[in-house]
Amino acid sequence: MPSRRRLLAGCGLSLAGLLAGGTLLADRSATTDTDWPMARYDAAGTGYNPDASGPRDEIHVAWDESLESVSGFEVTPPVLVDDILYTVGDEFVAIDTERGAARFSVDAIDASSPTYVPSSVYQTGTLAVTAKDGVIGLSAGGGVELFGLRFGDVRWRGPGQVSEIDFRDRSETPSPVRVGDTVYTAIPDTAEIVALEADSGHERWRRGFDRDDDDEAGGITHRPAVRDGIVFATGRPGEVAAFDAESGTKRWDRTLEDATVRPPTATEAGVVVPTRTGIRLLEADSGARRWRKSLEGNATRGAAAVAEGRVFVADDGVDGELHALDLETGKPAWSVLYGHDDTPIVADGVVYVTNSGYELAAFDAETGDPGFTYGAKWAISMPAVGDGTLYVVDGDRVLALEEQDD
Repeated sequence: MPSRRRLLAGCGLSLAGLLAGGTLLADRSATTDTDWPMARYDAAGTGYNPDASGPRDEIHVAWDESLESVSGFEVTPPVLVDDILYTVGDEFVAIDTERGAARFSVDAIDASSPTYVPSSVYQTGTLAVTAKDGVIGLSAGGGVELFGLRFGDVRWRGPGQVSEIDFRDRSETPSPVRVGDTVYTAIPDTAEIVALEADSGHERWRRGFDRDDDDEAGGITHRPAVRDGIVFATGRPGEVAAFDAESGTKRWDRTLEDATVRPPTATEAGVVVPTRTGIRLLEADSGARRWRKSLEGNATRGAAAVAEGRVFVADDGVDGELHALDLETGKPAWSVLYGHDDTPIVADGVVYVTNSGYELAAFDAETGDPGFTYGAKWAISMPAVGDGTLYVVDGDRVLALEEQDD
């Protein structure tokens, strides 16, 4: 059987367009209401699409598509745009969700989950990823293979530096976010946030956590959250900062007493910041604390989801609990014994969360009552949610999970 590391026949791209990363035409892949264009759904990082829905109780595998390489335990979430599912791991793959079949599969870089950006100049969109040596823009069309050489799969390479120590698996690499024609992301191993022009990778601004010219920058930087013209960033030790999305001007910064801070979530009430032992809500315009809740946990990764006035967060404590808190007050709504430092996802009244990547489970968002559980073959990714379907990567395959018919 011929390798799938090629485009399917009939892509119809000219060589000139391929050398530039795709045909130079207006973008034809507008997003729909049930798309999931980046990890955690939106630039704010809420993990919630009010128009999406997934299974609640019993599930079945609607289809599965095998990958040529086994991603093992370093799985990253897929993204969904216009009925095409994209995943980046040991392969860069695009899957037609209606048929459950790959459109193309090419050798990939070791990178984060992709973020889809509609293009104003190319026929297909751009998928921005963060790799250990920098930020990269991939063609959502996959490029093409001619005479044993591949053209057009990489459109641009943004700023970055090669790490001398490769200690972070791709599942923990912070993914980019997109607002309009700008991509915001952490630059690995620099403790800096950068804003890039989405079609070219041109750097618009770059900022770090340092408080003045004499101070050193903070440590590991997480996926940023963007809302209402503000970019929120967190990093070690205990750093939280807000930057103007247009200019990069720092609006405020503060250092929390807990050195381990996790990725932020931007909401209408402020910015939600989980730490190793708890969670707090900070004012968006000043960084002042609105509330703080101790979870008595020991979490080192994973972000909070926010939906319908509630915050959903896992603590990874001794017992391990998944919590639902009131967004305005921090008052607990419910807790269940299923807490690992992973990121919940919410859709249509259901919270989805993985158990350290080995199992996917569903809980009622209102009550915490359990729904289905699904055991992974290898390690399962955080899901992308579509119209009644969950899409996940499970080691050496991509799955579509749907509600089991009665």
